[in-house]
Amino acid sequence: MSIPAGTLVPRDARDFGSYQLIAKLATGGMAEIFLARPNGSGHQDVLVLKRILPHLAEDDHFVTMFRDEADLASKLIHKNVCHVHAFGEFAGTWFIAMEYLHGVPLSRMMTRLSKAGKMLDVRMVAGIITQACEGLHAAHEARGPDGALLNVVHRDVSPPNMMVCGDGTVKLLDFGIAKARGANSRTRTGTVKGKNAYMSPEQILGKPLDRRSDVFALAIVMYEMLAIKRLFHRDSDFLTFKAITEEPIPDIRDRRPDIPPGMRAALIQAMARDPNGRFDTALGFSNAIRNSVATLGGPASPNDLARLLFTDFGDEMAARDEILKAADDPGPSVTTTPPVPPRAQRRPPTQPPPLPP
Repeated sequence: MSIPAGTLVPRDARDFGSYQLIAKLATGGMAEIFLARPNGSGHQDVLVLKRILPHLAEDDHFVTMFRDEADLASKLIHKNVCHVHAFGEFAGTWFIAMEYLHGVPLSRMMTRLSKAGKMLDVRMVAGIITQACEGLHAAHEARGPDGALLNVVHRDVSPPNMMVCGDGTVKLLDFGIAKARGANSRTRTGTVKGKNAYMSPEQILGKPLDRRSDVFALAIVMYEMLAIKRLFHRDSDFLTFKAITEEPIPDIRDRRPDIPPGMRAALIQAMARDPNGRFDTALGFSNAIRNSVATLGGPASPNDLARLLFTDFGDEMAARDEILKAADDPGPSVTTTPPVPPRAQRRPPTQPPPLPP
């Protein structure tokens, strides 16, 4: 049965092993995303269930990659990383059950700001990026049972994979193409994975990657948050790759003359085309950003970010809550609701967070 995105699952089709599928949130090129809850749980215990599309379930390479994703993500326990609860197989279909976040994807925030002709305050940018740095650093520092580094590289750090939640927490999402020491799957010859406009030069050129590749990608995100303009995106992959590897990077001061000098310096260092010129760690990048806005009051706090969502993106938050309300409605078996991104964290507050004393 094909269920459109943004639609409640018919009640006679909800059983999926230990879970009840509530609503279809999205369908990607590789998997379907559902709002779900474990059998026997309360109405508040919702999660996201990601399952492989049927035509890929026969692809051993893809199934191995999917299992690698789940295995790796389950090891990454940090407040700034979307948590994977479980993974397994039911009726021949592999799935991942993960944390359900309530918030707005950074990509959506930036699109809205661009259309409105608005800019983000530099403290807000610093607040989002430093939290993302913390999540990345935790992933980069993940260790196996033997105590050795897993050498995790996310490889797809980009605005769609960053969520600002209703409580002001920033979450990194989708370690689906991340690589770690000991992973079973291998990228097929000739393939380059990741969103093209956020790749590092070494990723484009097929060179070995380490954590500094993710630092470069996050710096592109930071640049675009400050400029509210795409940096390397061009009309073709070739031109995008050429821009990343060869073209001069426009001075961020052309778009943001108010940027603190230390923040600009941190951005330039993080976007060095030679990995040896970048920060060694995401933590080093974070510390430089924190220091650059110290005289302005430091990076925006989670409370500051929560207020930003409530005041500027309240309609987005409310729309994402509608599907939860529909899921709790014992009425019709199928209800069309607005599509919701597959990430959330409970329901939004009815009042903005209090101002700090």
